[in-house]
Amino acid sequence: MSDYSGGSDDGYDFDDDDFPDDDGSDFGSSSAKDKGKKPPYELNYESLSVDSLQAKVLQDIQDLAAVIGSEPPIVSILLRHFRWNKDRLIDRYMESPTEVLKDAGEPVVKAVPRSHAHKRPRLRSNTSEDPACGICFDTPTLEETFQLRCQHRFCTACWEIYVKGKIMDEGQCTIKCMQDGCQTVLDEPSITKLVDQDCHTRYQKLLLESYVAAHPSLRFCPSPGCTETVSCTSVSKSTLLTIVPTVGCAKSHLFCFGCGMDSDHRPIVCQLAAIWLKNAREDAGTSQWIKANTRNCPKCQQNIEKSGGCKHCNYMFCWLCMQKWEVHGYNDSVCNTWKEPPADDSMTEAKRNLDKWLFYFDRFNNHELSANLDEELVERTADKVVEIQEASQLSWIEAKFMDQAVEELTKCRRTLKWSYAMAHFLVSGNKKQMFEDIQADLEKAVEELSQMLEEPIEAETVKSLRQRMIDKTVYVQKRHEILRQDTANGLLEGTWEWTINLE
Repeated sequence: MSDYSGGSDDGYDFDDDDFPDDDGSDFGSSSAKDKGKKPPYELNYESLSVDSLQAKVLQDIQDLAAVIGSEPPIVSILLRHFRWNKDRLIDRYMESPTEVLKDAGEPVVKAVPRSHAHKRPRLRSNTSEDPACGICFDTPTLEETFQLRCQHRFCTACWEIYVKGKIMDEGQCTIKCMQDGCQTVLDEPSITKLVDQDCHTRYQKLLLESYVAAHPSLRFCPSPGCTETVSCTSVSKSTLLTIVPTVGCAKSHLFCFGCGMDSDHRPIVCQLAAIWLKNAREDAGTSQWIKANTRNCPKCQQNIEKSGGCKHCNYMFCWLCMQKWEVHGYNDSVCNTWKEPPADDSMTEAKRNLDKWLFYFDRFNNHELSANLDEELVERTADKVVEIQEASQLSWIEAKFMDQAVEELTKCRRTLKWSYAMAHFLVSGNKKQMFEDIQADLEKAVEELSQMLEEPIEAETVKSLRQRMIDKTVYVQKRHEILRQDTANGLLEGTWEWTINLE
C-alpha cells in the first residue's frame, strides 16, 4: 500500500506546518512559510476587463501608428489584415509601404513623388459633387450621402443598412466598400458616423474578438455572461501534455486555458479529457447511460436514481458496489479500483473494454450526481447557518463553517470526477496503484464530510459538530492538495503511462 493510505485520520503523519497558523480563519491549506509560493505546475496569468482589453488593443494601434507614421484608423485596418501580427506588419511595411497598403485595400495614391514615398497615409474627405446613389438610384442631396476614402459615394441610408447588416447579422468587423470590386475597408470613424450606438458597441466587441482570436496568449472566459479575458503566455501546444492549464478570471470562474473547457478538469490533460467526453457523449441515452444513472435496489429490485437510498423499502447500500451500507461503510473496503477480470476465452476484448469503461464512467458520473446534490446543500446552508446561530452562542462568522465545507466538497468532487477519467487511461502498475490509493483516501474523507452536513443541528452538540467539521474540512483540503500535487508532478516529469498514444 502507499504511504498515503490508511484506515483513519490518525494514520497520517502531518507536520505542524501542514495546518494553518492562527490567522483569524478556521480554514487553510498552506502554512505561513509557504505564503506567496506557487507550485511549479501553477500558471501565471492576468484577468482583463473589457476596458483593460480595449486599452491593450488601442495601445497596440497607437504604438504601431507611431512606428509607421499612419493614422490609428488605418493602422487598425492594417493590423486586422495581418491578423494583428505587429512584427510581420512592420517588416512588410518597411520593405514596401505601398504594396502593404494596396494589399489591405487602401486606395492607391497616384503620382506620389519619390521624396514622399513614406508620406503619412490619411483619411480622405468627401470631394465628389455627384450625389447619385448607385445602390437605390435615388438622388439625395450631397449632405444625405457619404463618401469613403476610395471616393465611392452612396446615400447615407444605404450605407447604414449595409454596414448594420454586416455587423449585426453577419458578425463582421472588416467591412469593405459597397462598390463592386472595391477592396477599401471602412474605418472606425466612418462606422461611428453611419450606425447607432448599439451597432457601434457590437462592432467594438467584434474587434476585440478578432484581437483575442489572433493571440494564442488570450482567451475569453467561457462562463455564460462573463466579459473577462485571461492573458497567459506560458501555454503552448507542447506544454499541454505536461500541465493542465487551469486559470481563473477576476470573477472567480475557473476554466482550462488549453482547451477552453468551462470547468477545471484537473488532473487529466486536455487531449484525454476530450476523448473521455466524446465517449461519454456517444454513450449518452444508451443502456450504458441508464446503467450509470440508475440501479436496481438489491433488496426490492426496484429501479431507482441516486437520492439517499431506496425510496421503496428504505434500504441503504453503496451506489457503486451494491453492498449493504451497514456492512460496507468506509472501513477497509474500497471500490474505487478497477480489477482486471480473470482470463476467460468467452469474454471478448470488446466486452472487457466496455466493462472497464462502465466501471470508470459509473464513478465519474457518481461524483457528478453527488456534486449536484451538494449544490442543493448550498441552498439549504443559509437556513442551517440561522439554525446554528439560534441553537448556540456562535456568531454569524463562526457559523459559516458549513459554507466552507460545502465549497471544499464542490472542489473535491470535481477533482475526483476527473481523476476517474484519468485512471481509465492509466497503464496498470505500481504508479497507478499509488494514484488510486491517494484517490481512495480523498474520496473517503469527502464522503465523511458530506455525511456531517446531513447531521441534525442540536444546541448541545453544535459546537462539537462545528469543530469536527472544521477538522475534517482542513483534512480534506490536505488530501485534495496531495492528489493534485502527485498528478501534476507526474505530468511535469513525464512518469505517467497511458493506454493510448498522445501527440
